[in-house]
Amino acid sequence: MKTLDKAKKKAKITVKVGGKKVQPEESVKVHDWKAAEETAAAQEDSVKEEESFEWVLPELDADQIEEFRPIHYTPAPKKKSIFPKKAVAKRAAPAILFSVVSALVFGALLGFVVLKFIAYGDHQTKLPKQQAEGAAAGTAQQEAQLPALSIGIIQAGVFSTEGAASKVSRELAAKKVPSMQLSMDGQRYIFAGVADSLGTAKKMETAWKDKGVELYAKEISFSSKKVQTTTKDEQIFARETVPLFQKLAKETAAAVQNGRVSPDGMKTAETAAGNVKKLAKVRQETLGRLKKYETAAYESLVAYQKSGNRQDLTDAEQNLLDYVKVYSGH
Repeated sequence: MKTLDKAKKKAKITVKVGGKKVQPEESVKVHDWKAAEETAAAQEDSVKEEESFEWVLPELDADQIEEFRPIHYTPAPKKKSIFPKKAVAKRAAPAILFSVVSALVFGALLGFVVLKFIAYGDHQTKLPKQQAEGAAAGTAQQEAQLPALSIGIIQAGVFSTEGAASKVSRELAAKKVPSMQLSMDGQRYIFAGVADSLGTAKKMETAWKDKGVELYAKEISFSSKKVQTTTKDEQIFARETVPLFQKLAKETAAAVQNGRVSPDGMKTAETAAGNVKKLAKVRQETLGRLKKYETAAYESLVAYQKSGNRQDLTDAEQNLLDYVKVYSGH
């Protein structure tokens, strides 16, 4: 038991230097390494807890922190421009005016283009309609031919200028003599009557001598021409217009010479004129004008036959002269 009690007493380490016992200044402690590892682990956990600890800092007023003091800013005075506002406005005025003028010009051009497109669209719309009407009448855009025309005509003068010719035309009108100007070979011709042939025209030379007008009979010819037709009536008229004209020219010339019309001749002209008058769908411009003057000449001749009024005969001659002008294409 004594031995066991001695063992329980603390063990001491004695240090000898040079065979002499030396009392150390500090006693040497013997550490328990296992316990040291546990202590280190505990300290590491304590450090982790400190790192995850939420720190609460005291609130400080703004005036305690120099960096965050409010700054009362006073803006620097604006520098006056060396260019007054009026000068700027003057410089801007040409630019504004140019913009306005450009906008107006652009708008006008755009409007013009739009109108052209609209007009083109209307034209394209009308063409199928006209073609459909021609198809309904039995034809569509077919070519017709006006025959050559050779007639006797009464010439009242030839002039180099239009002014001189117009002066003579006014003088003839004042004397109630029919007249028509026609430009050929660079000259202006004035004609005062028409007949079916040169022989008949020569008999008409003295018709207006009592009015102081000198006339010269001559023959004039016009070549055949092609026209585009869109209706059957136009094709028929192109074939029948010249024969009717020659009948009317013959009867009118005879009336100018004799002062009366031939009943038989008028009966023949009446049949031909009736056939032409029935052709309601003559819309081609040249054919339409020929029909207009031809029909008017017949009606004036009929009026003269009934009344004997010389003016009606003059009107018939005038309409035949206008027919010749249209037929010539001049």
